[in-house]
Amino acid sequence: MIIYQVLCTMPPSVEDEWRQWMMREHIRDVMNTELFERVHIARVLKPEHPSGVQYCIQYYAPTLAHYEQYRMDFAPVLQAAHKAKYGGIIEIERTVMETLDLDDVELPPLLS
Repeated sequence: MIIYQVLCTMPPSVEDEWRQWMMREHIRDVMNTELFERVHIARVLKPEHPSGVQYCIQYYAPTLAHYEQYRMDFAPVLQAAHKAKYGGIIEIERTVMETLDLDDVELPPLLS
């Protein structure tokens, strides 16, 4: 599984408007590409960022090829829409990660 993570840092003054726009439009548009199986969004609590609030959005793709297709075919337009609306206000950091299978890892017993 591939996780495409987007970390957004913004001043508190745009938080509510941005969150509503993301939930109603942007995330829906990304998911409508049908290249991701699910999405999670979280408000970062710790560590607190000195320049504002942070949100972490994680999109889950079944393969790296799915993510690459998104990046080539859809990301430029969707990212441009975000930049047109919030460019200069919101700082974006993007990462791509691969989940690891823990089936072969021996975990210690739970403490009782």
